[in-house]
Amino acid sequence: MGTGGDAHVFELLDRTLRILRDDMLARTAEADWAWLRSSQHRVLSMVPTGGIRVGDLATVAGMTPQSMGEFARELERQGLLRTERDEADRRVRLLVLTDAGAAAAAAGDRAVRAMEQAWRDRLGAARWDVMRGVLADLAASGAGSEQGGDPSPAGGSGAH
Repeated sequence: MGTGGDAHVFELLDRTLRILRDDMLARTAEADWAWLRSSQHRVLSMVPTGGIRVGDLATVAGMTPQSMGEFARELERQGLLRTERDEADRRVRLLVLTDAGAAAAAAGDRAVRAMEQAWRDRLGAARWDVMRGVLADLAASGAGSEQGGDPSPAGGSGAH
């Protein structure tokens, strides 16, 4: 395992993500939500007040509808989601947060905001903003060699 400068990007991202998840777990434990995985907090935070179709939630979360259906069923068993018929189209079933699901989503959102502020304080605002901006650009572009994308922000040669 490399350290710092000689570690490859996957190692650096993996270690950072583990630290972030541990931090999230500690922060949600304070609100009695430590039993939820970070992925469950993330999905709950994506459910709007009026509910959402499984397929639409899957698209937003970057999952297949089948995987999201299984994920949602687990959250239903945990009492965090329920399904309701869409009043506009009774054939459509919507995923809706229960009161417990809304509380879990709010606790997760508070934990993420506190965690981001702690990291911003630790790294300094300028470094945090650059890191967050680069991650946002990469996530939005889907840049990667398998897609033939250019990960540079300008989409060009990267030489500026």
